[in-house]
Amino acid sequence: MSEVLQCHQIASRLGVKAPWKLLDFAQKNDETHFVGFKNFSANEAFFAGHFPVHPIVPGVLQVEAMRQLCCCFLPGDARSKRIKQLEKVKFRRPILPGDRMIVEAEVVDSAEDSWTMKAVAKSASGVCSEATVTICRAEEVVGGINGIPNLDDQLARTADISMDTDRVMGLIPHRFPFLLLDYVAKVEGEKIIAVKNITANEPFIEAGFNTVPDSLLCEIAAQSGCTSVLTRPENAGKLGFFMAIDKAVFYRQVLVGEQMVIEIDLPAGKSRFGKGSGFIRVGDEVVAEIALMFAIVDA
Repeated sequence: MSEVLQCHQIASRLGVKAPWKLLDFAQKNDETHFVGFKNFSANEAFFAGHFPVHPIVPGVLQVEAMRQLCCCFLPGDARSKRIKQLEKVKFRRPILPGDRMIVEAEVVDSAEDSWTMKAVAKSASGVCSEATVTICRAEEVVGGINGIPNLDDQLARTADISMDTDRVMGLIPHRFPFLLLDYVAKVEGEKIIAVKNITANEPFIEAGFNTVPDSLLCEIAAQSGCTSVLTRPENAGKLGFFMAIDKAVFYRQVLVGEQMVIEIDLPAGKSRFGKGSGFIRVGDEVVAEIALMFAIVDA
């Protein structure tokens, strides 16, 4: 049975507000085929922080648009669903200010509490991104802080950290509201250990999320990896572009007040493509694992 949703209906169903309204229109063609549409304007807030000199739509927001489309039409409450796993995510072409994006999704498998979709995002130039996305019913949110934290742990922001915020911004072009690292605690050979604090003032919390969007965890990992690779002398002055997510698994949601530690291993290679893998943890608990790839290009 066909069903169409306008922007205000999508936002109400998902519980999201700007700047995380990533669909202007959505349509269910049948029980397994969905299509959505989004206009991108130069006034989108994230353009200010995602490659400000040459703004492009973050790839992870294309993935989030896929999630939003599917959650609008899958059975049950759209607000109680999250990404469980991503596979074979490829970012093929940039989406720029002024582009129009169509998202198509097909349910290819389902279980009692999860659905697996193949999805693509297209512009007039062709396919921009594609992904296999598994969405699950969100379990009751666990975690969060339950007391005053210890401020003096081994990764605390002190004068001994490897890179402060200014140093990170000297390596990657990301800025507010899309700079998702607070500092780098350590660089140990080919491994980077970065830190991101989650606060109630985060733009995605203001936009209606009560946890960190799963898709954004991939961007946090990618920014950590690019920061590490761009410290290497042979990459001085270059840029890193997120190209692919081989696989990402999300174990639980991250809440306001928690501190994420991102550990990514990036073996040195001879090609312009970098591959790495690692995890994000809160305390000793791993909340996500990711294997990713990006390209290093001349600025």
